[in-house]
Amino acid sequence: MHSPLRASSFIRHLALLLLAASSLHAADPAFVDLRTVMRLAGANNDEIQLARAKHDEAIAESKQAWQRFWPALSLGAGYRGHDGRLQDIAGNVFNANKQQYNVGTGVVIDWSPGDIYYSALAAKQRALAAEHLAEKARIDIVTQSVERYYDLLAAEAMLTIIDDDLQLTQDYGKQLDGAVTAGTAFRADLLRVKSQISRAKLAIRQGEEQRDLAVARLAEILRLTPDAALRPAKSDLVPVKMMSGKGVATMISLAQQNRPEMHAAQAIHSSMDAEKDRTRVAPMIPSVQAGYSMGGLGGGPGVGGQQSGNFGRQQDFYLGFGWKIGPGGLFDRQRQKVADAREEGASLQTSQVKAAVGREVVEAATRSQSANDQIKINDEAVDAAEEMTKLAKERQASQVGVVLEYLLAREELTRARQSRVMAVTDFNKAQHALKRAVGK
Repeated sequence: MHSPLRASSFIRHLALLLLAASSLHAADPAFVDLRTVMRLAGANNDEIQLARAKHDEAIAESKQAWQRFWPALSLGAGYRGHDGRLQDIAGNVFNANKQQYNVGTGVVIDWSPGDIYYSALAAKQRALAAEHLAEKARIDIVTQSVERYYDLLAAEAMLTIIDDDLQLTQDYGKQLDGAVTAGTAFRADLLRVKSQISRAKLAIRQGEEQRDLAVARLAEILRLTPDAALRPAKSDLVPVKMMSGKGVATMISLAQQNRPEMHAAQAIHSSMDAEKDRTRVAPMIPSVQAGYSMGGLGGGPGVGGQQSGNFGRQQDFYLGFGWKIGPGGLFDRQRQKVADAREEGASLQTSQVKAAVGREVVEAATRSQSANDQIKINDEAVDAAEEMTKLAKERQASQVGVVLEYLLAREELTRARQSRVMAVTDFNKAQHALKRAVGK
């Protein structure tokens, strides 16, 4: 059942979504940060809504199962007449003309307490499993949204790096063009610089394509308009450590305690246990049939008779117990075998989920550690490339070096900066994946 807190949170998220969607119609791009993306991810996603609808359905089925304990109440009135031949209890046949009418209410009970109880327990566990699966759907969508946001952030950062390189190369080309005009530089060097400028422009156009595709993927999962002009907050391009100071074994233990998949699998297993008891224990509990009705009955001979209005009070009641033998009752071996097989399947499914959860934790931890190491290596590479570029520029100014050396140094610096962006992106993705894997 949805709590008031969840409902109010959903309303706030939906309002935020509508506000963001309305701002996207403006000519300028809309800037979003990671916090906004995570809020929008669960606001209006149909996959999350579908999971919640299945949860609502499971809750209704659970309530319906428990309602079978309530007796049925009836209220009505009737009229009955007869004209013509009739046979009495002794076998005599004669002509009769009669009528009767009745009005009243009744309570009818047809209980199989064991079957009702265990089926209601199973339905309750299925509702609990659906609740955990709905939470899993929400977490999965948020995680996918975060990954797509980081893809967009990386594409935008790549564009910035290439654009910086293009600006510096163009400035260098203008200086070299002046030197060629003055006769102090070779035209071949100028052409090499122009070729480098063209490659940078081509890389920018390719980067813009990748950025726009990343925007479309992010807008899709956030359920915004497909042509939304989104831009990431550049302040998010920093390594963010969220799961530090814990060993892999500790995180696996936390994941098995916290992950909604584990809770859902355990609830399904409990549901199968209840179904198993339903096939063995429930048939041994007798069924109960009971009823009570009260009202009035009147009638008598037909038209022309003397007692047509003979109306008076009446009541009926009955009570019975019984056991069902055969299919669906006692000694139904096939039904028990089916329940045993389903319970074993649920147990195996729980083991599979447990193994998958452990693997996801190990994979996320491995990727996170690898990306963290790559960031450190890339920092060293960026520092070395910056110094190399500086030295190449100084040698070129003193006529000691060549243009090609400077261009190669600039190219190496650009690659090192891009590699660092990807390492930071992979690290942040891995940190979010690790947080999800642990169940936080």
